[in-house]
Amino acid sequence: MADWIGLPIAPFVVLAAALAAALAAFAALRRAAASDRGAAATCAAIVAAAFASLLWRAAANRLLPTSSGPDLVHHLALIDYIEQHWRLVHDVRLSDYLGEMIDYTPGVHLLAALAGRWLRRDGLHLVYAVVACTVALKAGVVFLIARRFVPDDRPRDAFAAIAVVLLLVPYRYSIGSFVEQSYFAQVVSELFALAMWWTLILWDERPWRGAPPLFALYGVAAFLTWPVWIGPLLLSLAVVGLMHGERSIRDRLVDAAIAAAPIAAIGAMHAVRHPGGLRMAGTGGFAIWPTPSEVGWWFYVPAAFGVAFAASRRRTRPIVVLLLAIAAQAAALTVTARASGAAAPYLALKMFYLAIYPMAIATALLLSSIFRVATMRAPRLRSPRTAWAIVALVAAAAIRAVAAAPRPAPVVTEPVLEAGEWARANLSPACIDYLTRDGYTAYWLHLAVLRQPRASGRATIDDTFEPQKALVRWILPGSLQYAIADDLDALPRDIRGNIDIVEPFGRAAVVRRRGAAVAPCQ
Repeated sequence: MADWIGLPIAPFVVLAAALAAALAAFAALRRAAASDRGAAATCAAIVAAAFASLLWRAAANRLLPTSSGPDLVHHLALIDYIEQHWRLVHDVRLSDYLGEMIDYTPGVHLLAALAGRWLRRDGLHLVYAVVACTVALKAGVVFLIARRFVPDDRPRDAFAAIAVVLLLVPYRYSIGSFVEQSYFAQVVSELFALAMWWTLILWDERPWRGAPPLFALYGVAAFLTWPVWIGPLLLSLAVVGLMHGERSIRDRLVDAAIAAAPIAAIGAMHAVRHPGGLRMAGTGGFAIWPTPSEVGWWFYVPAAFGVAFAASRRRTRPIVVLLLAIAAQAAALTVTARASGAAAPYLALKMFYLAIYPMAIATALLLSSIFRVATMRAPRLRSPRTAWAIVALVAAAAIRAVAAAPRPAPVVTEPVLEAGEWARANLSPACIDYLTRDGYTAYWLHLAVLRQPRASGRATIDDTFEPQKALVRWILPGSLQYAIADDLDALPRDIRGNIDIVEPFGRAAVVRRRGAAVAPCQ
C-alpha cells in the first residue's frame, strides 16, 4: 500500500507491522481454537523436518537457489531491482531490463528482499530459504487439513502424516517445482491457496464468522504472489456456499462478500497499474505433462479411489469440490491457450501442481478407512503404533524415489557470484564475456548480476549465452577483452594458455585475454 501511494518500502516498518498483525491474529485464533497439544507437536515436527531437509539439500551451495532455467534469472533480476530501489516496478520502460516481470505480482520477490534486509543479507541468498519455509509450512497445513477429515475412531495424526509423505511421490510437482524448475512465485502461492481451502473447510463444517476474513486474507496473499490459484478457490467458495441450503441466502452472500471482496479489490488495483498481467492466461512455456510415468501409478490409482470415497461422504466433499474447480479452470486455460496460439497449454498443465494436495489427502483418508475395517477384524492391530508403522513404510518407499532423483549442478554459485560482483564494480559490462559450462549461468550473470538489458544489446543474440560458441570466440581471435569463467580447470588448454587471471574466486575467476586481438566492447 505504501508503494501504491508513492512511498518507498521501509523493511523494518513492514517487519514491525507484520509482527503486530501476526500476534493479533494468533491471539484471536487461539480463543476460537480447541487445544490439542499432541497434534500441535506432530504438526510442528513435520514443519521443522521439512524445513531442515530442504535447507540441507541446498547447504552445499550456501543456500543459493539450486534450480535452473530462464524463470530463475527473471525472478532474481526482479529481486535485485527491488533491493536497489525499494519500490515495485511501475515504469513500462523497465521492460527492456525486466521483460514481462514488470507486470508480475511481486509477493515472493518482496519477501526475499525483505528477509535479506532483515537478516543483513540479500534476496539472492534468502530466496531459497524463504520458499523452503513456505513449503515446510505447506506440509503443516496439509497435515491439519487431512487430520480434520480423518474420523476420531482411528489414529488421526498418523494418517494425516501419510498425506504429507505421499506428496513426495509426485516429487517434481511438490519439491522439484522450486528446487529444479524455479517456480518460486507459484510454490509460495500454493501455501496461501491451501490456507484458503483450510478456512473454507472450517466454514463448511460450521458457519464460523472468522473463516471469511481469513479466506480473504490468504486470498490477497495468494493473489500477490501468483494469482492463478485464486480461480479454483473462489469457485470452491461458491459451490460450498450453495451446499448450505439450511442457511439463509443473505447470510451466505454476506460471508461470500467478506471472503471475496478484498481479493477482487487487490486484483483491480494490480490490473489498473499492470494491465499486461492479464495476458498471462494465454501465455506459453514449458510445463511437465502429468503422465503416469512422470507422476507414478501408485499415486494416481489410490488417489482415484480416494477421491471416489471422499465423494460418497458429505463431510469430505470439499476435496472433490476443489479438484473439480481445478479441472474447470484447467479446461478454461486450455481453451485460452489454444485461442492465443500457444504451443502447449502451459498454465492448464500447471494446475496439476495444486491438484496433488487434495489427491494426497483423499488417499490418506482412504487408507484410514481401510485401516479401520482391517482392525475391526483384527482388534490387536488397532493401535497408533500400527498406524505409524504404515507411515514408516509409505515414507520409506517415497523417500527412496526422492533419493533416486537426479540433482543437476546449480547454475548459481557463490564463487561465480563473487566474480560477477567484482566485475560489475571494476569493469565495463560491455567488455565482459561468459565462459561458463551452463548457458543459464551466463544468462544470470548478464541480467541479474551485471544488470544488463534483457530486450536489447547482447541479450538478444543467442550465441552470447551458448557455452560452446563462447569457447570458440576465445579460441579464435576477436573475443571481448574480459570474461567470467565459472571453472578455470574446465577451460580448454587453448584458452588457458592465452589468458591472464585478473581476480580469482575459488575455481571461478575474472580473466583477460592476452594480446591485442580483441573485439571492441559491445
